[in-house]
Amino acid sequence: MASRFWVGGTGTWDASDTTHWSAASGGAGGASVPGAADTVTFDANSGGGTVTVNTTVTVISIACGAFTGTLDFSVNNNNVTLSGGTNAFSGTGTGARTIKLGNGTWTFTTTTTAGGVVWNMGTTTNLTFDAGSSVLNFSGDAVPTGGNAVRVMSGGNLAYATIEVAAQSNGGKFNLSGANTIGTLTVSGTNDLIVAGNQTIGTLSLNGTSTGLIVMESSTSGQSRTISVASNPPTLDWVAFRDITGAGGASFVADNSFDLGRSVGITINAPGAGGGGAAQLVDSGALVG
Repeated sequence: MASRFWVGGTGTWDASDTTHWSAASGGAGGASVPGAADTVTFDANSGGGTVTVNTTVTVISIACGAFTGTLDFSVNNNNVTLSGGTNAFSGTGTGARTIKLGNGTWTFTTTTTAGGVVWNMGTTTNLTFDAGSSVLNFSGDAVPTGGNAVRVMSGGNLAYATIEVAAQSNGGKFNLSGANTIGTLTVSGTNDLIVAGNQTIGTLSLNGTSTGLIVMESSTSGQSRTISVASNPPTLDWVAFRDITGAGGASFVADNSFDLGRSVGITINAPGAGGGGAAQLVDSGALVG
């Protein structure tokens, strides 16, 4: 693994130009263009200006919280693949920075045993953020080893276009934090979606199955999280809700689903007899097959 730092201010991140890549913060350019085994940092020593991305990006991680400039994926709308388990993309910080995601697909592939903040926008001071029509696809998994492994998207109270969360087949969890605005949120089962802030969503699809349940729950037991959907009726199938309030005008109807307690504004229809559901309530309030 190598560390790559952007230097020299305005330029283009493409597949061959090494002018702006250094092996150290503020160092000399000429290092290799970052690849799949490398980390990328834009910081206070990067020189500001505008960095225009013009290549498909596959790296471990990108950090730009201390950058004072514009990181622009929107000109060429390239796809991005990040494999880091923690801070795969980190824009948290206080630098006067602009981040434009463009219209490409951002794929987070890591399978981690420890969990971590995969998308980190925890501090948005001096940030200008434009998600464009991008897709954030969390395709990796969290594999618990003796405890709970939770992958976190720290949204920073920002607006996103599309977020997709793939099935967590090994019992891991996905935490959505911040009071975010999301155009489309799609979650596949099996999954445990922990909601750590009220969410405003345009189109919501929670697609569980009889053998792949989705649990949607507040991060704090007894403290309700509100999911606001204005008009498009959410698609809710094989979902167990805990401390979740459906609001915003759309009709929340969940089929083959369960109330684990304190769910409001959601019509929950239990699985019918012979419906093939293997789930049952246990004392802990969890659902098991």
